[in-house]
Amino acid sequence: MRRAVLLDLFGTLVEPLWAELLKGRTALAERLGLDAAAALRAWDSTHAARMTGTYGSLADDLAAVFSEAWDGAPISPALLSELADDERENWRRGVRLYPDALPALSLLRSSGLRLAIVTNASAEAASVVDELGLRPLVDDVVASCEAGVLKPELLGVALRRLGLEASDAALVDDEPAQLDAASRLGIGTILVQRSGTDASSAATHPVVSDLRQLADLLVRAEPARRP
Repeated sequence: MRRAVLLDLFGTLVEPLWAELLKGRTALAERLGLDAAAALRAWDSTHAARMTGTYGSLADDLAAVFSEAWDGAPISPALLSELADDERENWRRGVRLYPDALPALSLLRSSGLRLAIVTNASAEAASVVDELGLRPLVDDVVASCEAGVLKPELLGVALRRLGLEASDAALVDDEPAQLDAASRLGIGTILVQRSGTDASSAATHPVVSDLRQLADLLVRAEPARRP
């Protein structure tokens, strides 16, 4: 029987509003007098390193981004701190909870399941967990920028922190490739597909279109599987 649910963040619990996020990043670049297109390219080129926390804090991430787009004097720590606050606010405005997220977390927790948010995320993206009030609703939050590894290795980090085996947990994610990797590790899988069912994915992973369906799938259906 599954004892824990590992929940992806973006595309599963929350929806990123990319137009708003890009608008906020453009504003940061313009505040420094940078070419916005060059700054956005720098965000892309530093993406992998930022996702695994290579630079350190969010302010350090921004220093790395802007140093690639600007050949001027280094940005002062005080200004970087202000820009980091602006970027966190940008993500607070540019991400919203799916309507089914909070009810689903409540249902799963009331069913006795342990919950962890497990996300490939840079520092600014991971900050939305606290901004949206999700941290008190789960047992742990495991972000790649803090752990230094991405999924699927990040799933192992989450299991060790929960003190569980792979067979104890199920991953809920909107990316079939992540679920394929989890399945190879022995973790149960459930695909979140909000815009219709892809038959090829459904043949490999159980599919839900609403997170509130997870309680039925993980709890009420479980006893029927026992011999």
